[in-house]
Amino acid sequence: MKFFYCGKPKGIVGNRVSKSREDCEENILKQFELLERVTLPSLRDQSDPQFRLVLLTSTRMPQECKDHLTWLLNHYLPGRSEVLFARPMVAGRVFRNYMQRLGDGPDTVIQTQVLEGDAFGVTFVKTLREHAIQSWSQIPTEKGQRTGGTFMSFKRGLKLRLRENTPVGLEVTSTSNAPFGLSLVARRTGRYNPELINPDVLGVKLPHVSIRTRDIHCMRVVSGESARNMPPVDEDILIQARQEFGVLKSADAVARKRNRLRVAQTVDGVIGMRRAG
Repeated sequence: MKFFYCGKPKGIVGNRVSKSREDCEENILKQFELLERVTLPSLRDQSDPQFRLVLLTSTRMPQECKDHLTWLLNHYLPGRSEVLFARPMVAGRVFRNYMQRLGDGPDTVIQTQVLEGDAFGVTFVKTLREHAIQSWSQIPTEKGQRTGGTFMSFKRGLKLRLRENTPVGLEVTSTSNAPFGLSLVARRTGRYNPELINPDVLGVKLPHVSIRTRDIHCMRVVSGESARNMPPVDEDILIQARQEFGVLKSADAVARKRNRLRVAQTVDGVIGMRRAG
């Protein structure tokens, strides 16, 4: 995961160079809020604990921010997380170098891109690993060994709107500029990394598996006009989402609409359908 720090021009993110100091401080505080409110709790609650969070930020970050980041990761993911404080450079190269330093071997690893405000359902890691095993087994072999890798992402996900830390909008979507749960299954020594590719080339120049499932495993906090115009969410979608995402379990402020049809119990025990009045 990238955790941006834009306290100095030409930092990790070039398009934030023109922002004022106040804007940068507000942005950092927002990242801390999303990390603690959304991302870290969703990773802590994973039913499959076989994962590790690697968070990248700038070595120029103030020491109090470094200390707080380290404390957050140790609090939510003790023994399963670490922070990389690196000089400004292409983030994907930092992650690739990190993976390659772990050593070579026949085993594969799954690298997942975690964006700002991302949250994952409790079965995300388990489901991703199941699809990764299947995808890796289908890669052609060369001299008895599989080479290369396959990118994966989830077709459907949730958009979440927060207002004063309270979920007030929720929408199911299958269109996103950034794929939900973009991952790569490959050996550690591979030259690719989810942070190093343009999503537009997935399935065109690079192998890609679009995971299509009725269950929802990814959620992303959004803002702006698209968030203000969120339609009411179906009650059954909200029920399903609450089972996967802890941040939604007490989300009474989310606008929802009742199912047009609901189940009714008749006198003789036969289940019938009637329109909600």
